Amino acid sequence: GVFIGGSEELMNEVRINRFDPSKALFIKGHAAWVPGQLEREIQKGVWYTCSASSDFVLRYAGALITPEDDAHDLWSDILRCMGGEFDEIARQHPGRGDRRMMP
Repeated sequence: GVFIGGSEELMNEVRINRFDPSKALFIKGHAAWVPGQLEREIQKGVWYTCSASSDFVLRYAGALITPEDDAHDLWSDILRCMGGEFDEIARQHPGRGDRRMMP
């Protein structure tokens, strides 16, 4: 599953060897907008929204990657699956990749 939160308790469990961190993906950071800002940016085409499968969401947490996937560029994979103009955007901007992937 996917869990969101700032669980200091879970990090403590890792520190005292009661939880295997390879069983989770820890991500730090956030983005913030003023009220209405994100909606305006989506309308302007700054952001693209989509429904994504758990295989995309959990890719760097060990989800299966198929031979058709680009294991180093999640952004392009999602855009290509969206099809149409989004597929074209992914093809026009190849090779940038997602270097945040964990080893």
